Amino acid sequence: MSEDSQRNSAFNAAASSKVHNAQLDDIGKYTPEKLGHLYRGGIRTGAGRTEAQAQQMLDKIPPSQRAGVDGQSAAAKVKEYLADKDASHIKPHSKGGSSHPDNIKWESKTANRARGDQHMTRQEQRQLNIKAQIDNLRGALKAGIEAAPKGAVIGAVTTAPFSLLRNALRVVRGEMSAQDAALETVKETAIGGGVGAATAFTVTTVAAACPPVALALTAMSPVLLAAGGAGMVYEFFKILDDHKQQVKEYYASLTQRDLQYLQDIENELLYEHSKNLEFLNVSEALNAEITHRPIESGVEGALKRYLESAAIAKSLGATPIVNKQLPGSQKSLPSA
Repeated sequence: MSEDSQRNSAFNAAASSKVHNAQLDDIGKYTPEKLGHLYRGGIRTGAGRTEAQAQQMLDKIPPSQRAGVDGQSAAAKVKEYLADKDASHIKPHSKGGSSHPDNIKWESKTANRARGDQHMTRQEQRQLNIKAQIDNLRGALKAGIEAAPKGAVIGAVTTAPFSLLRNALRVVRGEMSAQDAALETVKETAIGGGVGAATAFTVTTVAAACPPVALALTAMSPVLLAAGGAGMVYEFFKILDDHKQQVKEYYASLTQRDLQYLQDIENELLYEHSKNLEFLNVSEALNAEITHRPIESGVEGALKRYLESAAIAKSLGATPIVNKQLPGSQKSLPSA
């Protein structure tokens, strides 16, 4: 899998990660029954809290427990979290404690009512703070896990077309078989899905646990989406350009092989020609030697000349014609 595909999968998965922190408007629109928790939680008599204070009460809920992909899902998370919670006073109202959000912590109904009108000890406050952090982490991890499948799909969809194109061109170039190309495409698509899932999980988990990151993610989503789209366009043309370059190099190497093959043939022909010239030179010398030998008179001279010629022919690999009237035949020459 190319680095371009991994980067594009990560950008697109991050851009698709949505984290929305619930606001009072979301509660009023989707779970209005929980507005009382925020405006009058812990207040027995008198006027309720202002809108700003109600928002403070909402913000006291661990971030991941009031975060969703949109206003409706975020409001549902708030409703779920507050289902078994009381607005518990740090300093009891009966002992002059204020109902301002600074004197309130969200606590289970059982623990709050068991304390009665006693002050909330520092240890109890620390325990509630730790529990809130644990709830935040648990909710963030849950949000990340829920976002991972969508990220995996986006990562796979981002990777698959380019992997298919890249490997198909490798088949065209003869670098791999169609079956190997299919397996490689499946493998790269799976890796792209893994990158997308990991990105979506990480981004969503961090954004759900930290509202400023969620706000930054919302602002950056168009930029990330544009970067992912531009990266995909770049990767497409890069694949085509790489294919063009490799084909060019292939044909250049093929031409070099052909030229070398022709050069080898030419060298072989020149070698054979030189051998033939050498043989002709030797044959010409032998022919001159045979032709210019002294001729002796008489039958004995002719016989001697014949035997010498036969020996020379035999040395050259030729078979002399046997004359039945000459030695070597089954008949003898007539005596003089």
